[in-house]
Amino acid sequence: MAEKTFAVTREGYTMQAKLSRENQDVLLEITGGDVPHYGVVTIVSPHQATQTIALPSRPGHHHQEGVLTERIAEVIAPALQDNAFIVGGLHVNRISKQQLAVAGAMAQALGEQIRDYLLAHPRDEVIEEFS
Repeated sequence: MAEKTFAVTREGYTMQAKLSRENQDVLLEITGGDVPHYGVVTIVSPHQATQTIALPSRPGHHHQEGVLTERIAEVIAPALQDNAFIVGGLHVNRISKQQLAVAGAMAQALGEQIRDYLLAHPRDEVIEEFS
């Protein structure tokens, strides 16, 4: 399993992605800020609609990073050869309005880096055999 990392830094924090591949499937870990974690999963597939699951973050709240993982999913979808799982969690302590305002653009830029990498490095399909 080969891994590749990507990062975007703006307004004093970094959003990063770690890409892993198995066959033609992609696993992306989107983390960053002061408290990286895993709080949402977005599933992207050419065979079904994109889905996001947000886990509880604290009593009465769910993680909000789906806005970012869905943005990345939309950007990379045309470059996918098969399925992708995007797992994400990014928390900036005492986030400012300026830091919050650039998060979407950071996710867009990260998605573009990932898309360009996937397009430049396609994988040959290994065919599954069944008895």
